[in-house]
This record gives sequence, structure tokens and C-alpha cells, in this order.
Amino acid sequence: MRKLVALFLICLPLPAFAEVLDFTKCKTNDGKTIADVQSWVKDWRALAKKKKVEYELRLLVPHADPQMHAGEFFIEGRTPSLETHAKSWQWWYTDADAAASNKQLNGTATCDIGAVYRSTD
Repeated sequence: MRKLVALFLICLPLPAFAEVLDFTKCKTNDGKTIADVQSWVKDWRALAKKKKVEYELRLLVPHADPQMHAGEFFIEGRTPSLETHAKSWQWWYTDADAAASNKQLNGTATCDIGAVYRSTD
């Protein structure tokens, strides 16, 4: 009986961790700085919290990357699952307040390259 229970515990499926990360490469617009982008992030975080959006943002600026130039940076987005990732992006493209935030971002930076990753750990 103990062997059967041990076998069951070994074969029992465990919940999988599936954090979703997306990275978007951006460059500050003429006359704008990373400080302007950081101001947008601060405003965005307050809006996302108010709207109960399960999505986190942070800026990644180059420290030692010869391929990146002044004013270039990445926006890292993070959600706990593919489902929350999809809901977050739906909010970003359909909510009026999110559209105003997007306009604020576009006024400070131009973003063009994006990639989405899902953790398997």
C-alpha cells in the first residue's frame, strides 16, 4: 500500500508556473529623456492599480551593451499567466484611460520591437 501511495504522489500533477514576460524595445523621442518615460511608468502603474490590471511594468536601460544607443531602452511587462496577459493587453487596446496612457507613452518614446516569453519554471 505504501508503494502505491508513493507512486501516486510521484505521478501527481503539480501546478505549473507560467509567468509571461514581454519586452518592447524603445527609443526616447527628440527632446525627451528616460526621466520622461519614468514619469509615464509612474502614471501607468497608478492607472493599472486603479483598474485592477494584473500586469507589471519596469524599464530596462542599457548598462553595458554596445548594441544599444543613447535613449534606447526596453519596457518589460510581466503577468502571472497567459490569461492575465491577454486580459491586460485587451484592456490596453480597449479602455479610454489606457488609450490616454498610450498617447502619453507615444509622446515620450517610439517603440517598435516586441517579444513575448513564457516561463516554464
